[in-house]
This record gives sequence, structure tokens and C-alpha cells, in this order.
Amino acid sequence: MNDRERTRRFATERKQRLRAGIRIQQDTAAEVKRLLDTATKRIAEVLAAAPSDYKLWQLTELQRSIARATADLQPGMSRAFDGSMDVAWRAGQALIDAPFAAAGVDLTAQLVAIDNRKLLSMRAFVTDRIQDITTSLVNRINAELGQAAIGTQTPFETAERIAGMMQSGGMRRATTIVRTELGRAFSVAAQQRQVQAAEILPGLKKQWRRSGKVHSRYEHDVIDGQIRDVDKPFDLPNGVKLMHPRDPSGPIGETINCGCASIPYIESWKVRRPGRQAFTEEEMAKSRLKRLLADA
Repeated sequence: MNDRERTRRFATERKQRLRAGIRIQQDTAAEVKRLLDTATKRIAEVLAAAPSDYKLWQLTELQRSIARATADLQPGMSRAFDGSMDVAWRAGQALIDAPFAAAGVDLTAQLVAIDNRKLLSMRAFVTDRIQDITTSLVNRINAELGQAAIGTQTPFETAERIAGMMQSGGMRRATTIVRTELGRAFSVAAQQRQVQAAEILPGLKKQWRRSGKVHSRYEHDVIDGQIRDVDKPFDLPNGVKLMHPRDPSGPIGETINCGCASIPYIESWKVRRPGRQAFTEEEMAKSRLKRLLADA
């Protein structure tokens, strides 16, 4: 295998592994949506079967029926996230192993498994977040039922407000957890593997790649293409230092919903776009900040 073919295979596999990480998030978000849609439908059926006159409502029984309708939500979401966290962790390690294997360097034969204690800690944190979402939803639904029961809003208005809660308080919050925590597991595992790999791969570094989202963080776009030693942090223009995107030690304002990536980089291997990637036409059209950054 000549240098050109080696570099091509490395870059192609690296891109595929990044896409695999995104697919894990998409698949998990789809499963969470399915669970929330099912719960929303069951709640709607309970409310539709209730008397149209709020004076005839049996509030306690109605609350019990809602509780039964949402009973599968928390365990279902927990199972989805637990499985996806494990898959994202393995995918993060594969972001390092697979591109080098494609280039003829087998890391798995030379390195031990990465320490998964951080994964266990992150899984426990996500479990608490999911419990908070479901508990908050049930409490808010019960509060709306109470408002209807005393006549301050109609049963129809109550049903509409509850449906809206399932989206704003349920799906939006769950989507944030999917993006942030699955992405965090992916990045933490990749960082650990890169630290291991640097001991046997001279010249191994890491490179920040922006998410490509239209409404991304300006600071994250600015450092697109930045290269650092694997044990050194990336430097954001606002003074924040991150070992990788969604760094657990970083401020929440720089990590939540971040879609950027830290990718393996060998300085001596020539690549097509070593520095910052050009913004797409869509990004330029929809974001004034990106136009200013491109001009700069």
C-alpha cells in the first residue's frame, strides 16, 4: 500500500466512523420519539374518554389512568439510552481504531481495552436525567388536570396543553440528552483511545472539526481545523479549553448540544483539507456569523 492509498483509506474510514456516531444519536432519538408518541396517544385516549363536563371528572382516577399511560416511558427510555451509551462508547474507540486498521495499522493487537469507569458514571448521570424528565412530565400533567378539575380551563384546553408538554418538556429535553450525552460518550472514548495510541504512533495528534450545523457556536467554528497533541486541550477564542467536544470538565455553555468532533490526525500524512473546512452555501445563506467568519 503506497502513501496515497493509505491516506485515502484512513480518511474514508474516519469519515464513516464519524457518520456512525451520528447515526447512533439519530436512532436513539427516533426510539425516544416513538416512546413519547405512544405515551402521548395513550394520554389523549384517556382524556377523550373523560366526561366533557369538568364537574363530572373523577380527578384521582384520571390521574391514575394517566400514570398507567406513562408507566412504560421511563423504563423504555432508560433501556434505549443504556444500550446507546454502550454503542456510542464503542463507536468512539472505533473512530481511532478503524481508520488506522484501514491504513494497515492494527491498534487492537497492541493496546488494551480503554477504562470504562467514565462510561458507568455517565450512564448513571443519564439515568437521573431521564427520571427527572418523566417525573417532571407527570407532575406537570397532574397540575393541568387539577386546573381543569376546578374549571379554570376546559378539558379540550387541558388536552392541548398536555400534548404540548410532551413535546417541549419531553421530546426537546430528551433530544438534548441524546445529542449531548451520547456525543460525550463517543468523544470521551475516542480521547482515551487516542492517548493510548499516541504511545505507539509517532506524530499522532487530534484535530477539531466543527459540526456543520447552521446555528452552531461561533467559537467552535473559529477553531475548526485546530490541531493539538492528544494530551493537550483545544483553545477556544473566549479562553475556554476543552480536551474534546462535550468535555465533561468544560462549561455547560460550550458542551450542551455540541455536534463537533475531535478526529485522529497524523501530521506527516497529507490530507485534502488540513485546515478549516469551507462553509456550505446553506450555512452562508442562513448565518450572518458564518459569512463574517468566512470573510475574515
